[in-house]
Amino acid sequence: MIHNTSYFLLIPAGGLGSRMKPVRPDIPKEMLPVGIKPAIQYAVAEGFAAGIRDIVIVINSRKNIIRRYFEDFSFRKQLFPAAAEEMNAIMRSCRLSFLYQREPLGESDAIGLAANAAPGKVPVVFYPDNIYLPAPGALSSLIATASRHGTSVIALREVRKDNCAGIGNSGRVDVAPLGGNLFRIEKFHAKAPGHFVPRYPKELRVTGIAVYGPYLFSYIERAQKHLKKGEFTDEPVRKLLLREKGILGLQLPGNVFDIGNPDGYRRCQSFIDDCGAKSS
Repeated sequence: MIHNTSYFLLIPAGGLGSRMKPVRPDIPKEMLPVGIKPAIQYAVAEGFAAGIRDIVIVINSRKNIIRRYFEDFSFRKQLFPAAAEEMNAIMRSCRLSFLYQREPLGESDAIGLAANAAPGKVPVVFYPDNIYLPAPGALSSLIATASRHGTSVIALREVRKDNCAGIGNSGRVDVAPLGGNLFRIEKFHAKAPGHFVPRYPKELRVTGIAVYGPYLFSYIERAQKHLKKGEFTDEPVRKLLLREKGILGLQLPGNVFDIGNPDGYRRCQSFIDDCGAKSS
């Protein structure tokens, strides 16, 4: 594959992950085992498969286990021996850097820290509590669509009655079909408590996997100026981008699991176990 030198992968991993503390209070959710590897490795492997060779991970000082996993071969092999070789190949080919978010002030605050991390390159954002299966393939599809249409593209996933309990009540949007699996996003709705309850059959919601234009950081800066006290989420930035630039949504053929909550994590694990049983 030709290396995708115009993009860099940005993984915001500085949050508290409080919803997952009942599952494993001793490690960050990004390091939870998903199959044979930690959750965050799926995001990194997606970028690598799409030809991206610059990776920036935003953590906080309490999550240095993430940095050690990537930088310490012996530690990596000790924690996830079956995943170590994939990670070794990625580390040999990629430039990996870490930034620190001092306080858990939200996704856009974390993403904004990377404004000067990879000059001249376009950010591809992958929240590490989103797991795309079967992997990889999500980012390759998004990048191809963004290149073809010259605009920002966010991955969409279908929400049904049988999977909504494992999905947080965020990412709700109104969309208009453009043909095939491509949609124009028309409105972002505010995050609400509880889990996602579909308004109609096969409702689509946006995920934490997106390709943005090089203008993303200027929009973060503009949105932050109007921010009142509280968490700086991706919602105001996306709304501003939608109003001025437009955003497309691409429904991926696979599954995007929200492992940021216990039920979504269990569903993801069950999917992997079922796939393993069928292939054996």
